[in-house]
Amino acid sequence: MKPTLLAPFAVTLSLVTGLWLTGCAQNPSASNNIPYDQQPIGRETGDVESARVHTELGAEYFRLKRYEVALEEFNTAIERSPNYALAYNGLGLVHAALGDKARAEEAFKRSIQLQPANSESHNNYGRFLCDQGKFEASQKEFALAVKNPLYKTPQVALYNAGVCALRAQQKTQAENYFFQALQVDPLAHASAYQLANLQFSRGEPALALNTLQNSVNVAPTPESLFLAVRICRALQMADDASYYSVQLHKLFPNANETKQLLKME
Repeated sequence: MKPTLLAPFAVTLSLVTGLWLTGCAQNPSASNNIPYDQQPIGRETGDVESARVHTELGAEYFRLKRYEVALEEFNTAIERSPNYALAYNGLGLVHAALGDKARAEEAFKRSIQLQPANSESHNNYGRFLCDQGKFEASQKEFALAVKNPLYKTPQVALYNAGVCALRAQQKTQAENYFFQALQVDPLAHASAYQLANLQFSRGEPALALNTLQNSVNVAPTPESLFLAVRICRALQMADDASYYSVQLHKLFPNANETKQLLKME
């Protein structure tokens, strides 16, 4: 029987994009003081439509982890239109994935220089900086991404900011970011899991279940189901814990979390 759960968070309804999941510049330009709808979007020249098509192809190859082909597509896009900002954004992602930190940094900075208001570029650059352990600089990038009122998926940058705060051992700040992400999008499942995990770790299982319940029922993952079992056991909700345990075994029989649960039982 499906368990009866606590009421969902009271959230404000306001992600995930394809390539651009992964964002103030070190020396923000004066253009950051210009309203976002009046900021330049890059002075594209050449065959802009061709550059767009090659950038989209590069994004798809990047998603498939075919980095060599993605690199070729992004470079072709830049050949067609040398100031096409999103192509540099893609180049940054590919170089970062290949471990070429210098070229990745150069590409991200060029993308932001050409299009200062592009939140995806700020978000991606923020993730890159976080991976380099530059936590303070990365948070500035995420803040610039979220600052843009035209950014369609601020919950993505907020989630990334939260993950980076966790890496920096700043748990309170991380909680705040994950909570903000859920305020923007109640279906920000990754943020729900991270926030619930933090709440449970500090000894608030009821609050953690309240945070996790929507996500674990709508889009269960091995991590969220395993956490739900542990939370319900802590709350002495045996039927609920059993339900989530069955779901974990049924949906993800080979997951590491399922193996951990078997050891616990």
